[in-house]
Amino acid sequence: MSIADNIRIVRERIQKAALNSGRDPKEVRLIAVTKGVSIEKITEAVRCGIDTFGENYAQEFRNKYEVIEKTLGSKVKWHFIGRLQRNKVKYLLGKVELIHSLDSLTVAEEINKRAQKLGTLVPVLIEVNTSGEKQKGGIPLDELKDFLNRVRDLPSVKVIGLMTMPPYFDNPELTRPYYRKLRELRDELQKLLPDLRELSMGMSVDFEVAIEEGATMVRIGTLIFGPRSV
Repeated sequence: MSIADNIRIVRERIQKAALNSGRDPKEVRLIAVTKGVSIEKITEAVRCGIDTFGENYAQEFRNKYEVIEKTLGSKVKWHFIGRLQRNKVKYLLGKVELIHSLDSLTVAEEINKRAQKLGTLVPVLIEVNTSGEKQKGGIPLDELKDFLNRVRDLPSVKVIGLMTMPPYFDNPELTRPYYRKLRELRDELQKLLPDLRELSMGMSVDFEVAIEEGATMVRIGTLIFGPRSV
């Protein structure tokens, strides 16, 4: 099927999952993941109505941004969704709308320092390790509140939500407890932090479960663009 067909089917599934769980489909934002995706396919997705893309690697983002900005400009918004290293922050600020994957105070301080020089406020999500897997990124559950309080002290970094990556399962239903945990954490923290609204959770294999559990952003690549070339 074409990218246009894929996007239509994904949007229909998002709408159905939202409605089935008593939610407004407009509450769920589709982030098209472009890791390993060509400029041509990204351009086609824009023609089909996608306006927000998520990149995993800062260098890949940098290369694509320069090309896309020349041809499509303000039609495209970028989110950074991968592990972020301190020395790559400079490639993102002023170019990405949102960083999904903050899980390091050192990186947060670097974002704050560069944002202050630019005179801007950088929205971020804190990545939470809801599974406890040591190889996964994200802040451990028992360290989240302390980390959040420390990031809140940085005047040019604004935390607007949480993100998580559950373990991979062939059965998407098995991801539900991890997404539910993130929503419960958000709801608890939101009592003190009203701006903590966003939940970035759910990918091609399990986004409907994530929506049922409260996702406000779903990160979908394969279902739109097909298997990655890298």
